[in-house]
Amino acid sequence: MHIYIRIALALAAAAISFTPAWPWGNDGHRTIGMVADLLLANAPAARDAVSQILEGVSLSEASVFADCAKGPRVCQRVLSPDEQDYVQDNPQHAVFHYTDVAIAQRQYQLGAAGTRADDVVQIAKQSINILRGRAPNQGPAMLSKKQALWVLDHMVGDLHQPLHVGALYFDGDCEDPVDPNVVGAGMPDFGIGSLVVSTHGGSDLKMRNGESFHVRYWDEGVVRGAMRLPEVHSRTIADYAQAIINHPPVGWETTGDPQTWPEQWATEILPLAESALTDIEIGNAVKANSREHKCTWPVTLPRAYTQWANEQALTQLGKAGFRLAGLLRAIFESEP
Repeated sequence: MHIYIRIALALAAAAISFTPAWPWGNDGHRTIGMVADLLLANAPAARDAVSQILEGVSLSEASVFADCAKGPRVCQRVLSPDEQDYVQDNPQHAVFHYTDVAIAQRQYQLGAAGTRADDVVQIAKQSINILRGRAPNQGPAMLSKKQALWVLDHMVGDLHQPLHVGALYFDGDCEDPVDPNVVGAGMPDFGIGSLVVSTHGGSDLKMRNGESFHVRYWDEGVVRGAMRLPEVHSRTIADYAQAIINHPPVGWETTGDPQTWPEQWATEILPLAESALTDIEIGNAVKANSREHKCTWPVTLPRAYTQWANEQALTQLGKAGFRLAGLLRAIFESEP
């Protein structure tokens, strides 16, 4: 019997990623960075501050450094000295890239199931603090100003990938979707790993070829699909970024103290995460063994899902690029 997960009430989420997850892939992150590079060309104060901190490296190039730090297989090169220092000072850096807000929840709130003091929202906030000259290492990460800039460059992109913010949990039998904030209330870690089973950010949702729905589809496939939507015949990152600038995404502007922007973006993307994880057909769970609370689930995508996902990816990549530029202007143009 198949489970058609389309009901918002019983759902919750886990972008927990014990297997490597590289949101938007390198092309997606470089596109976001290049959109910001192009926009900042007309904002000399922020442009020059960024160039000085990154020592002339573009935001597009620097956008992948936080993923490159995971090892040579990601960027096909050895780690730079800055990346080596980052890894040594932050051995838990792989978990900086996501938060696990249950998709039944309506907003990101630190302390709820799946959130952490070193999740993507909190790391982005700390990076903003460092770049504003506020207590650089009183937070979950140890970052130089240069590292803070390329980490923020990357994390703004991560915050716009729906499966890196909202996620899906099942009951202990891996059968019914649950909200750990409800069923695990009062338990350590909301019962995740015992009473509640995580899909690990969609990595344990498996497509027909056995590949991860999170990595192969949302990190990689939708970026390629999104790049085919605009009139970009060469399909280069530079041309794609320019096409995004020529058609700005609606509603990219963010108001209030920039320190609140990461939380605002995480809350905003939760409905999209819910749709991404519920507008698919999820089959019966395959349990690892009778003693472990770990399962995988086969997924089938409806015919219209691919077009929808590609369109959402185009919008999110655009928002991330415009918002990164806006955030850096807010940081550096407000400095005395």
